[in-house]
Amino acid sequence: MPFTRHELRALTRLTLPILATQMAQIGMGTVDTLMSGYVSTRDLAAVAIGTSFWTPVWLFLAGILVALSPLTARLNAAARGKDLPQLLAAALWLGIVAGAIAGVFLYAMAQFISSWVDDPDTARIAADYLTAIAIGMPGAGVFLAYRFYAEALNQASHVTWVMLSGLLLNIPINAVLVYGWFGLPALGGVGCGIGSAIVFAGMALAMAINTRKYRLQPEFRLWRRIWKPKWQRVRQLVAVGLPIGTAIFFEVSLFSVIALFLTELGPTVVAGHQVALNVSSLTFMIPLSLGMALTVRVGHHLGAGAADLARQTAWLGVKLNLGIAVFNASLITLLAAPIASLYSPDPAVVSLAAGLLLFAAVFQLSDSIQISAAGALRGYQDTLPVMIITFIAYWLVGLGLGYWLAFDGAAIGGPMGAKGFWIGLVSGLTVAAIALGWRLANVARQPLRHL
Repeated sequence: MPFTRHELRALTRLTLPILATQMAQIGMGTVDTLMSGYVSTRDLAAVAIGTSFWTPVWLFLAGILVALSPLTARLNAAARGKDLPQLLAAALWLGIVAGAIAGVFLYAMAQFISSWVDDPDTARIAADYLTAIAIGMPGAGVFLAYRFYAEALNQASHVTWVMLSGLLLNIPINAVLVYGWFGLPALGGVGCGIGSAIVFAGMALAMAINTRKYRLQPEFRLWRRIWKPKWQRVRQLVAVGLPIGTAIFFEVSLFSVIALFLTELGPTVVAGHQVALNVSSLTFMIPLSLGMALTVRVGHHLGAGAADLARQTAWLGVKLNLGIAVFNASLITLLAAPIASLYSPDPAVVSLAAGLLLFAAVFQLSDSIQISAAGALRGYQDTLPVMIITFIAYWLVGLGLGYWLAFDGAAIGGPMGAKGFWIGLVSGLTVAAIALGWRLANVARQPLRHL
């Protein structure tokens, strides 16, 4: 019992600032959306299009660099503090290179937007917005490397303050660029992209200063080491992080593809689906943050050579996440109609969204199990199987079953529309929860692997 209480406190201390950081990240996207909407509907649409491109790329980049968390936690717990700066240098090198590659990819995507968007003005704004975001990707990579390093050393609150400062800074910078204050040209939606790129760079600089002050020996010349990193550490980060980034991309892109398919069913269906998805995304932040905290805590115990404690922490996190999910699901079930009415005055949208929110309530349970099991497995550096399981569960089971139920469903009385996709999502996540839980049970019994 004392261990459980101690570990609950440790998980809570780590989860809360990570959750605040995640919410601040969402807030930056909300600021862009709100400010561009006050310029014109065309600017709002262009920012929405651009965001749908760069958000999955950002999450893929974050997935690669989150590999720094379990590696740092294990080295720190193993009292190998002298190795930590070299690991950070390797992560920063990877953040710069991967961020640059992500930027080139987004720039290339920007050149093709005109072939996907009918309105030429909207396409031009979206392309320019995406180009500005692309320039900021290396800065985002640097920030993410510093972020996960601090979180793994149980200093997540430092990241939270930098992220909240970035959110607050984003508002005046956007205002100046979007609306043309102080004699500058009004750039509209494009100004949101430039503002975000500036904020990425500013947060990277702030974390660099913070890390130098609190997490580095004064004599260590970090930026000299970045250009000559230990390639063994770089390969280790890529081996652990690439499957994580790919798994995250599988999940995020699945929702984008489903939204694309639903456009065939009309704007009411799309709007109702979006309401249910937005509610699920907000409630998902809690289990996601706890899953990230689990990665650190499991890695910490493994680094200290305490395999039993790592296993207990992993299952404690799964149970805690499931308890939170039961609470969230109960609230969504009881308040489905009032929640839906907050998003739209259209009775048809509210009715459809309220029905889909019941599926979203069930969605909470399996989602909480799979995200906490995946977080614990990352602490064990067992990431390739997670990628394979998520691909099968999301794309083969979830999308395959959902598409059949939505547009065919001949054996069960005909097409089910958006409900079919949500049944597919629940089914896919249930498969992921079972498979990842089974994988965690097996990995947690294996002998410790040394770094």
